[in-house]
Amino acid sequence: MTTPIGPVPSAQVRRYLESLAPEVNYWGRDISGLRKQVHDHALAVRGPLEHVASVETIKAGGVPSRLYRPRGNEEDVLVWIHGGGWMFGDLDCCEGVARALANRAGCAVLAIDYRLAPEHPFPAAFDDSWTAIGWARRNFSKVAVGGDSSGGNLAAAVALRARDSRLDLALQLLVYPVLDSTMDTTAKRRFVEMYSNFSGSRDYGRTTYERIGYLWDAYVPDELMRQSPVVSPLRAETLCGVSPAIIITAEHDILRGEALEYARRLRRDQVPVEIHDYVGQIHGFIEKLGVMTDAIDAVDKAGSALRRSFANRESDRATSAINTPPIGAHQSSDADYDHQSSRETAWQGPPSYENQS
Repeated sequence: MTTPIGPVPSAQVRRYLESLAPEVNYWGRDISGLRKQVHDHALAVRGPLEHVASVETIKAGGVPSRLYRPRGNEEDVLVWIHGGGWMFGDLDCCEGVARALANRAGCAVLAIDYRLAPEHPFPAAFDDSWTAIGWARRNFSKVAVGGDSSGGNLAAAVALRARDSRLDLALQLLVYPVLDSTMDTTAKRRFVEMYSNFSGSRDYGRTTYERIGYLWDAYVPDELMRQSPVVSPLRAETLCGVSPAIIITAEHDILRGEALEYARRLRRDQVPVEIHDYVGQIHGFIEKLGVMTDAIDAVDKAGSALRRSFANRESDRATSAINTPPIGAHQSSDADYDHQSSRETAWQGPPSYENQS
């Protein structure tokens, strides 16, 4: 009888996991100590910081932020929202990614230091993110939004709010995003079972599952509120008209299923979506530029997508200026969204696991 083969991490992931101290659960520990631990680890794995022309410490509508400019005269900006389960992370933790994205995309990057749970539960982080988007719209020509993990959750929620507010975003960059607060799902239950001893880490699946539940309790204590699309974007009634997306996922991530489902829904609603699924990878890898070559590749792909999206928006605006109908002529917002979507290649389904993105 053949013994089933369990999930297999990539060589770089295996080496990384073997270098870590045994996992300790979050609950029952001092929050300030945990934040310092997360901060120190992020700096240890982010690698050398890339050079940019300038870094400004600013208040983006009152939200503490850092503005990175790769050359100094950028007219477009990415608002970057760091991950950390809405409880951890800061501007130092995401500086490696912010600088790298600025250089790859050729745009300014506004990294925001939003308020953290549990001291500031929902909607504080979302409100800060939306405020930063408003500041970016007032100060730059074109705006994109992006984030990893819980930052990806906030980026997707902001993109939905932007659609409903008739605010144009060039792109939403979602890196292994949190998109659904529902814990009792087939994908999550299967993850607990399949990852019980992942790469020698005992109870890896169960610990991951319980950690997510702990973070949700801290960020949105009101379970009924978790059903709102601004908290769980996957629960939006429709994604029609939302900004184009690039979604980056990891094979060994408990959140992978909801990210792929979001991509399917975007495609169904005729929203351009590009997806890159990293075989053998784990949640959190894009921050680890110093120890994961996949992180470098993911930043490269994200930067290329941002460049194209900003260029496409410039083309759209030029075309719109030429073809703007007289005042009073009928304009259909839904038709406009469909027209924009048809000019980009739609998602063709997840890539084969035989070829890494």
